[in-house]
Amino acid sequence: MREVLEANERRQLVVIEHLYSSEEWLTLKDLAQRTASSERILKQDIVQLREKFSKEVLQTSHRGIRLVLPPHKNIDEIYRFALENSLAFNFIEKLIYDETKTVVELAEELFISSSTLFRLIKKLNVSLVDYYVQIQTNPCKLISESEDSIRYFYISYFSERYSSLAWPYKTINQNFFEQLLLLLARVNHIPLDFSDFKRLKLWTAISFLRAQQGNYTAIQSSNYTDMIPDFSKFQPVTGMIEKKLAITLDKAFIEQVFSIFINNHFAFSYESLMEEAKKNSLVKKNVFYHADLLHNLSSQIGIPIPNFNHLLKEMYNISNFAFKSKKGQYPPPFILFDQKKFFVHSIKELFPDFIKASYTTLKLYEKNIHETFSESAKYEIIYTLIIQWDHLIPELYNQKEKIQLLIVSDFDLEHAKMIQNLLHHYFRQEITTEIYTKPNFSMKQIKKLSYDVLVTTFTLPIEYESIEENCICIQNIPTKRNIESIRNAIEEQYKLKGSSFKHSAKKFIQF
Repeated sequence: MREVLEANERRQLVVIEHLYSSEEWLTLKDLAQRTASSERILKQDIVQLREKFSKEVLQTSHRGIRLVLPPHKNIDEIYRFALENSLAFNFIEKLIYDETKTVVELAEELFISSSTLFRLIKKLNVSLVDYYVQIQTNPCKLISESEDSIRYFYISYFSERYSSLAWPYKTINQNFFEQLLLLLARVNHIPLDFSDFKRLKLWTAISFLRAQQGNYTAIQSSNYTDMIPDFSKFQPVTGMIEKKLAITLDKAFIEQVFSIFINNHFAFSYESLMEEAKKNSLVKKNVFYHADLLHNLSSQIGIPIPNFNHLLKEMYNISNFAFKSKKGQYPPPFILFDQKKFFVHSIKELFPDFIKASYTTLKLYEKNIHETFSESAKYEIIYTLIIQWDHLIPELYNQKEKIQLLIVSDFDLEHAKMIQNLLHHYFRQEITTEIYTKPNFSMKQIKKLSYDVLVTTFTLPIEYESIEENCICIQNIPTKRNIESIRNAIEEQYKLKGSSFKHSAKKFIQF
């Protein structure tokens, strides 16, 4: 939804993204080329950005411009700042709390004219088409063919707008709402870690806010009724929760709050998924195709799945879920920054063959279920595959061909051995090392040896120019900069070598 930002807001966000992705100083000329902007306009942008983020974060010198975020912050902070200071998104957030106000009333609250707000709504509606929602005027509120679409949109917005530790739901008592969720989780024996609880609070709080405004979604399954306890057994706690949240803890209310799970047939455990598969032929078919997908991918890359049942359940949930509003509709699960896309692309840099194999296998799954996932949905699914597959990343690293380092020290042989030990400490299973022990050092001798990266304690003369590119020179002990240079050289060698999978026979966990 970047289109709803003002032109200068969009441009400044792109500038920050380029600075964040670059580890070097960028000149105004570089930024102008990357952003298709003039240096004059960018100079003004930099001045404004330094006022917003401080001179320590956005540094300038004769070398150019660079972004230096404090160690305790990441790029999410930039997107939160953009959303917080956007007129368009401040307007949208107001609508979740009150759907009775007119354009005139909201324009006064936002300190803009009614005509400006009408233009803003028209602009917003163009972008909101992708989310299958629109803004109605007088009174102003979000409308859609499906209430679920509105809930999904607000889930995406709040997850990006606020940090994990924030409680932005100003009409919900945090303490008592959390008590309610923890009670239901405990009664149903559902374990919750930090990220699970954060996600649960977000998904249910949005549904709560929508229900508060009288917006209900059709409940599509009765399979979860037995998960709703008799709240009278938990008095006086539940009585206090009802009073503080101004609710009645009945079946209808609980179903509305947890509608996102119910309407997407969410499996809370592998056992419950298998039980549902026995009763529902469609679920059985989907489970079969997921199992087939995982077996095929595991066999193709030669890496077993030690937690097969768990991964099967998670893959079923995310592919059945994927923020789908209705069949064939996959609204983007983000507003300004696609976290899962960033994640998948980062993994692709390390393991391109694995990502390629994952997409190929997912395409086969789409064919089997006669469905086509959106690009964003695919990122969500592959992200889930990677993080839920136990020991996948270490095994993928083990698949990589080790990089050979040749160490030459003009101090002592023992010094070379010390460097060898240090490098194995830093790079562990990624490298093999050899110490150069011949009495003479020459280009002829070096060319006879098999190595990928040469590590020396002396500068090579000009006639060795042909091997300089793969040579790292250290003083007498590897510095942080040396280690970083060696790391970069190793990554470059990985790219050159590729990462073909080892097709060794494995014992797989059968479904």
